[in-house]
This record gives sequence, C-alpha cells and structure tokens, in this order.
Amino acid sequence: MNMQKYAFIDRDGTIIFEPQGIWQVNGLENVFFIKNVISSLQKLQAMGYKIVVITNQDGLGTQSNPLENYNLINTKILDVLASEGIVVEEILTCPHFPSENCNCRKPKIGLVQHLKDISPQSIMVGDRQTDIDFAHNLGIHGFLLAENFGWNEVINATKKINARKAKVVRETKETQISVSLNLDGDGKGFAKTPLNFFNHMLDQLIKHGGFDIEISATGDTEIDEHHTIEDVAIALGQAFREALGNKMGIERYAFERILPMDEAIAFVAIDISNRPYLQFQAPPMREFIGDFPTEMLKHFFYTFAQNAGLTLHLKLEGENTHHMVECAFKGFAKCLAAACKIVHGGVSSTKGVI
Repeated sequence: MNMQKYAFIDRDGTIIFEPQGIWQVNGLENVFFIKNVISSLQKLQAMGYKIVVITNQDGLGTQSNPLENYNLINTKILDVLASEGIVVEEILTCPHFPSENCNCRKPKIGLVQHLKDISPQSIMVGDRQTDIDFAHNLGIHGFLLAENFGWNEVINATKKINARKAKVVRETKETQISVSLNLDGDGKGFAKTPLNFFNHMLDQLIKHGGFDIEISATGDTEIDEHHTIEDVAIALGQAFREALGNKMGIERYAFERILPMDEAIAFVAIDISNRPYLQFQAPPMREFIGDFPTEMLKHFFYTFAQNAGLTLHLKLEGENTHHMVECAFKGFAKCLAAACKIVHGGVSSTKGVI
C-alpha cells in the first residue's frame, strides 16, 4: 500500500504573519507572508508532500471574525501560492471556541479523519504548542516555528526524515567493500580504495552528483585491479537500488546530459527502469591512467547498471584519455542525480510500478 505524505500547515503565524496583540488577521491589508514560506512549500511539494492548511479560527462567522474576511484572505493566500506553482489540496478550518469542546479543534484530529493512508513521514508545521500536540496525536512529525527555527530549518529537518539512505558491505576472498549512501546529501564523503585514479573518479561522482557517499575498499590489487573496481561497482549499484526503494516520485529519466572537458565530451542518458542495460561507445584509449586500467571503464558502468537496475547510455568523444574518462564520470554523476530527483508524488510509469 502506498501511503501519502502530507504537509499540514497552520495558517496564521505560519504562512502569514499574525498581528501581535489582537492575534487575528482581519483583512487583506494585514496579509504578509512569513519569510521563506513560499520557497519552502515549493520544496515540500517537490519532495512529494501534499499541502493541506489546517487552522483554528475562534468564532468564525461571528462579528469578531467575519466569514467574508476569512474567505477573502484565504483566496489571496491561494492565489499567491498558485502563482508560484504551489497546490493547496484543502484548507481545513475549525470555527469553534475552545469552550465548545468540539472534536475538530487542534490538537484534536477530527479535521483530518477523512484522509486515508497518511504516511508517518507526514509533517505538521505551526507556531503554537497545539500544532505540535496535533502532530503527536496523529503520529507524525511536528515542527514549531520560533525565532531560531524558521522555514529553512523545517526543510532541513524534513530532508532528514525523507533521506534515502543505504549501507552495503561486500566481503569476499578477493575484496572487502563498504559503501554508505545518502541520495539526498550535499556532495560530501570520500573514496578510499587502493587505486588513486579510481578514488579521483569516485570523488567526481560524489561532488557532481551531490550524493553523500563513503566508500572504503581493500582488494587483491597485487594480482589485478579488476576485482576491486568491479566489487566497488557492485556494492555502489546495490546501494543506489536500495536507497531508491520503490522509486516513488523520482524523475526516472534523464537525458541529453552533455558534459565537456577541454576537447573531450560525454553524452549521457539514464532510465531508472529496473531493466539493466549499458550502451557504451568510446574512442581507443591508452591502456592505463595512473593505476587505473581503461578497459575497466566500460566494465565499471556495466556492473553499476546491472546492480542499480538502470539503463545507461554513455558515448564519449575526445583525444585525451584522462579527459574522456573524467568527463564520463562527471556526466554520469549529473545525469544520475537528475534521474534520482524527486519531482512528484507518484510513480513515473503507466504500469504503476518500476
């Protein structure tokens, strides 16, 4: 069963400023958006969250809180958000005073009982303890806006909730490999293998893909470099497959990633398809770059594709072997990052599954 991630957002004090003292937005002239809220809602939507506004409005419909004003303010908020590509699924409103003891006023969860399959990765963002208590009652994450915890901090915390991570350890009589991966990282990590140029290429994958990757490897390089390079590709590919999980929301396709390096150029296309395939084309190269045998370039990408479950097309042109190999890894990193990016809440396949 696919569960839906919701971002439940309080209105006053969270999306728009709440006037001090009266604690109520009474007209369009009082509508001012909280710093970074629009860009943050865009990011939440890109992470696959459906945006739902949920608000307590004491005595809505009374003289002190006219329904007409409330609707005008909501229309203004929706229009501004829509102009920035943000879709608000619903605005859920409790109109009661606390003394009425209704079942819909936050922190009670009556307003959302019609929503099914709420993912535990869902979040509630608000400016009062009742918002946090609502999140607790619903079994989701709650974030309280404060002077030192704004919308940027909400996004950083939400990224940690949604981090697509994997750790793969592969040990054989020939090699010992450990790979840790966070697809939603910042391009930090390291590659420590016995092969210096291979480390340099793996560093390109980390940096230009924006993945957090830690690779430690030892192997029988006194016999040949093959086992170490191949087994790193196996473990790394398996880590990507595991971190991608059910592939919900990913872009899936990335193509026409053209990356130059001096006279060399790489053309890369990827489909995270669960149908492993490599189409590889490159000019003749010199046998080694440092301690890296260039015949292993194609084999690295073949092995990665087989274990990650992706279709990879890679075409190289150029004269300098170092340039061609390096732009291959950089172009691959850029293309893989684009294909892994979460851009919606569904599955990019008419089959309903990848």
